[in-house]
Amino acid sequence: QTIESNWRCGRHNLQRIQCRSENSKGVYCLQYDDEKIISGLRDNSIKVSIPFVLSLEVSGVLPWEAACAALVSLPSTFSWHKPVLSHRVWDVNTGEVLNTLIHHNEAVLHLRFSNGLMVTCSKDRSIAVWDMASPTDITLRRVLVGHRAAVNVVDFDDKYIVSASGDRTIKVWSTSTCEFVRTLNGHKRGIACLQYRDRLVVSGSSDNTIR
Repeated sequence: QTIESNWRCGRHNLQRIQCRSENSKGVYCLQYDDEKIISGLRDNSIKVSIPFVLSLEVSGVLPWEAACAALVSLPSTFSWHKPVLSHRVWDVNTGEVLNTLIHHNEAVLHLRFSNGLMVTCSKDRSIAVWDMASPTDITLRRVLVGHRAAVNVVDFDDKYIVSASGDRTIKVWSTSTCEFVRTLNGHKRGIACLQYRDRLVVSGSSDNTIR
């Protein structure tokens, strides 16, 4: 309640850190853990960086939902607001770049990584599956093709990789073999977002529906 009150009354601090690519085309997506930030860039590359941490005591912080909204609306900045009374900024602009992966032919729209595996998707209609031994040792395992438009979002667990596209479809692939499993139809326009947990897939589309 205190956090919500601080946000609604304007008692918060928002700090924006530049994390542009060298040619200033901007960042489309990112994910981080305790040791690295991985970002997908509009210049078709994927960058792995070490985060530098700055902690500041503030009178209040943004709720997590508001922080996510700020991140979406500012593709060239990254500011993480943890829901406690401190503000932690992971500085990509001054962080050391450990690795740059060049594979996709067009902008990298989304990525997920977990437990030594990374999946990326692109405007080039493809999905790339990567093995991550370490931040500096990342190798391409397989390229998944089948979508007829840009692949906007991916998610995965130990069993399945799930992808959603502007072609109105969701495709399911085996995580272990990278083989195609099935296509999920139903949306009347392109799919903008998706989340996959256990046996449940939830998707949001430009047709104004959530399925």
